[in-house]
Amino acid sequence: MMKYSPDDRLSLKITAVMDYLPAVMQCVETASIFFGLGRDESLKMRLATEEIFSYLCSRVCRGYPLEIICQGCLSHARVEFHFSVSSLDMGALNITTVVPVQNNVCVTEVGLEVGLIIASRIIDRLNIRTDTQNHVVLSIEQDKSYPVISAHVKTMDIQGELTVEIPDQERIRRFALQLGAADGDPLRPAFFNYPGKVADMVTAGHCFALIAWDASGNIAGGMLYRPLTDKIIEIFSPCVFFEPRRDEISTLLLEECLLKTAKTKTQGLVSLTGLPLLLQPQFEKLGDLTYRRESGSTLVSSAFCRLLHEDPGCQIWTHPTMKDYLEEEYGRLFLARDIHLVQHLGDTKKGESIFGAEMHRERSEVIFRPLWPGDDFSKNLNRHLDLCRKESLNNIFFILDLGVHWHAFLAPSLIKEGFVPKMIIPFAGQADLVLLQYDKFEA
Repeated sequence: MMKYSPDDRLSLKITAVMDYLPAVMQCVETASIFFGLGRDESLKMRLATEEIFSYLCSRVCRGYPLEIICQGCLSHARVEFHFSVSSLDMGALNITTVVPVQNNVCVTEVGLEVGLIIASRIIDRLNIRTDTQNHVVLSIEQDKSYPVISAHVKTMDIQGELTVEIPDQERIRRFALQLGAADGDPLRPAFFNYPGKVADMVTAGHCFALIAWDASGNIAGGMLYRPLTDKIIEIFSPCVFFEPRRDEISTLLLEECLLKTAKTKTQGLVSLTGLPLLLQPQFEKLGDLTYRRESGSTLVSSAFCRLLHEDPGCQIWTHPTMKDYLEEEYGRLFLARDIHLVQHLGDTKKGESIFGAEMHRERSEVIFRPLWPGDDFSKNLNRHLDLCRKESLNNIFFILDLGVHWHAFLAPSLIKEGFVPKMIIPFAGQADLVLLQYDKFEA
């Protein structure tokens, strides 16, 4: 199986003019197929690229240099649009955008906004980030299609001493099959249900695996973990396939994970979907999230963190409305932070804000992230909340990056509309992230 590296990419440097559209579309579609997407997924990337490139040429950076980078990651493909601009008017990328219609006829100018709406909905992920000198990177990602393996995997009788190591290709596949067939935690990531995706993510280096097996080669359990940033690694609760030795297997897997990650520059580990009671004392608790289920019951999930090296400290930005909460939490977690309060200087913020939306419909969950600032944040937030109500999404979260200055200005509107800060996730963004949960449901 081919293993992709960060250097496996195709770059196209052109001028943002519509004459190049056929070449751009063909380039993206061909690269998507080469990087492993099926025909349908490749066509989605082609269509999204067509709409985004057309909009950039017409409204954003017409006639200016534009670089398009296609990259394969085994489990998904990514296309990035690199350009420089002083302002960005792409509010139609919000999932709440609707097309104005009069007498059954679309009245949006030349259909460009319609194209952005299409692009933002047909692909799996969209992100926008800014660098220095007004450099913007707009990226889209499409996952490969994987079959759900429902076949029953026979439970082996685990005997004798266990070995915990990084698995070879064959053991990765066997572990992924057992993982997909096992009774799962309702809050575990959806990709656990697709053995092929788990295997590809590990092979591509986007996720790491440790597996415990006995002298006969029977797999007793395993553990997945992945980097969120270059400073923090997310771990998933150990998966145990032999219940009589659950505590032993879980402990061995965590100890080996600690040994492996402590040798890196990683500052620490976080678990955002819970840990077994046996392992929790080895971590600091970040906070609790309450999930509302379709049955009307609730499920509480705790998040944990463990630093591997001395906390280096950092600078963060916050609005006064969250200052007390942050000071209390940083004191409790013994994290040194230089907290700076933001204040309005009277400068104008033009254009529409853009939110990224990561949906997990299998657990009625949506996670919003601010992608681009604007002068309509409160209205945009309410539009997104209305959409959640219409689609019965009962677990609504919003993530702010405390290392991004303009994110801090969003806190008052979030708190006013019913969001409550639940936890700080150290080193998970440009600085720390703060996770807020919507808690204003009608009784």
